[in-house]
Amino acid sequence: MPKKNTLTKLKAQERQVRRDLIIDAAQRIFGTKTYDRTSMREIAEEAGIAASTIYTYFPNQETLFVEAMVRDTGGLIDELEQMLTEEGDIDIERFMNRYLDFYIDHETHWRMITHFFLFGQIGPASSARLNEVARRLLNIFDGIFAQMNYAGDVRLLSHTFFSALSGILISFRKYPGRDDDQVRAHMKRIGRMVRDMLMTHIAAREKTVPPMP
Repeated sequence: MPKKNTLTKLKAQERQVRRDLIIDAAQRIFGTKTYDRTSMREIAEEAGIAASTIYTYFPNQETLFVEAMVRDTGGLIDELEQMLTEEGDIDIERFMNRYLDFYIDHETHWRMITHFFLFGQIGPASSARLNEVARRLLNIFDGIFAQMNYAGDVRLLSHTFFSALSGILISFRKYPGRDDDQVRAHMKRIGRMVRDMLMTHIAAREKTVPPMP
């Protein structure tokens, strides 16, 4: 029985390695064009496998695209959720820097997301899956602002925060004449300005606790 369990575990690990190989290749291809202009053959060539092998793991190209979007984003969201749980006094800059660092370090994934924001079209089921992930991220931002006693429209502020972070990444990831360290530092300087504006806005609309009777 132990030998059989070990073999089953090894097969599962091998399957996961192959699945991740396909997703990694898909991210690189989807980072250069939208999924509807990509072929499974291109992804297979990038992964170094037969196109038929991909269908063993993903029933169609749209499903593969969604999984390529969700896998890494889900890891970031898990980390941010843990940070929110452990955080005492909320530090917006810490969350912002982790978000920026993640997408600077996962450039192909960010390019894929950017192409989707601008040009992507997917079916209702796939949209629902991506919306579920987006809601998880926005719920984290909601939690940050709620803990800061923001009295305005929390979800609208979360959308604003997300838009600011996306704008920083889109505008400055390929800053001409700067190396990666300089680009990262510049993005975080802009992030601090965004933080300061948010803090001013939040302070102006902070919930007040009524005095004890």
